[in-house]
Amino acid sequence: MSFDEVIGHDQVREYLSRAFRRDRVSHAYLLTGPEGIGKGLLARQLAAALLCAHSGIGSEDGDRIQHCGDCGGCQALDGGNHGGYQRLASEDGRAIDVESLREMMRSLSLRSGDRRVIVIEPAERMAETAANALLKILEEPPAGVVFLLISHRPAQLLTTIISRSQRVAMGPLAIDPFSEIVASHGIPAAEARQLFEGVGGRPGAAITLHQAMERCGGESPFRALLRGEFTDPRDLLAVAGQEQGESDRHTALATVGILADGLWAFRPEDLHGRSIAAEKATMLSRVARHVEHSGSVDLVLEAVHLILSALDLASLRQRMPRSLGVA
Repeated sequence: MSFDEVIGHDQVREYLSRAFRRDRVSHAYLLTGPEGIGKGLLARQLAAALLCAHSGIGSEDGDRIQHCGDCGGCQALDGGNHGGYQRLASEDGRAIDVESLREMMRSLSLRSGDRRVIVIEPAERMAETAANALLKILEEPPAGVVFLLISHRPAQLLTTIISRSQRVAMGPLAIDPFSEIVASHGIPAAEARQLFEGVGGRPGAAITLHQAMERCGGESPFRALLRGEFTDPRDLLAVAGQEQGESDRHTALATVGILADGLWAFRPEDLHGRSIAAEKATMLSRVARHVEHSGSVDLVLEAVHLILSALDLASLRQRMPRSLGVA
C-alpha cells in the first residue's frame, strides 16, 4: 500500500513522496479541502508510511513511499493498537478540548525515540484553549512527533497554526479518477456522472449520497424526501444510517450534510429551480453549523423539514428561528 491509493491527487502524492524520500518530513501537515475528497485517506497513508520500519523514508532510490504491511509497526497500526499513533476527533459534534490534547501528548511522551503520529480531525473543531495549546507545541515540536491536521474549513483555524504547518491543499477530482473511486463502491457509470456534477468531484460525498439513496429505497423515494414529503422529521435520521447507540447529534449533522448535497445533486434544470435548490442547500449548511455548536436536535430536524417543503423562501426566512442563522 502506498500514496498511490490516494487516486487523482497526483501533484500532492508526488510532493509528499519527494519530501519523504529526501527525509524532509515536516513536524506538522495541514491537509485542507472540502469534505469527501480523500483527506482522511491521505492522512492514514501518511501515518502508515511514517510508522513503518521499511517505508523507504530517506531513501532516494525508492520509486515511491509505501508501508510494507509486515513489520511490527504496520501490524500494530492495522490492528488498531499502535502506541505511537493517536487520533483526536470531534465526537458528537462537540469541540476538541485541551485536556484530550494534553493527555495524548503525555501518552506519546512515553515512547520517546520512536516516530509518533497525531491526527486531529477536523482541526477547526478544537476549542480555543486546545488550539492555543497546540500552537505552543508546534512552536517547539517534540522530536519524532508528526501532526496531521485535517481541516474542511481552514479559515477557522488560528493563522499561527497554519503558518507553523506544511499546508497540503486538496481539490475536487476530475471525472476519470472520480469514476474509478466510486466504481469500486458499486456505483454504475451513469449514476457516477450525475453524482460527479452534483457533488463537485468529491468521491466521498458521492459514495455517502449513493448509500443514503439505497437506504431510502432508490432515487425516487430520495427525491420525494428532498421535497419534504414525510411526516415525522426524526425519520430523516435514517438517511445517515443511524446505528444502535449512536448519538442523535452526530447523525443529525451527517443527515443535514447529505440532504444539502442531495438538493444540489438533483437540482432542476431551469434557472429558477436551480436558484431555489442552491438557497435551500445554503440554509441547510447554516443549520448544520447550529448542530455543531449545540442546539436541539429536534429543533434542527423541524427546521430541515420546513426548508425542504418550503415553496416560498421569503416567507420561510421570516418563520425560521433566528438562532439557526437562517432567517
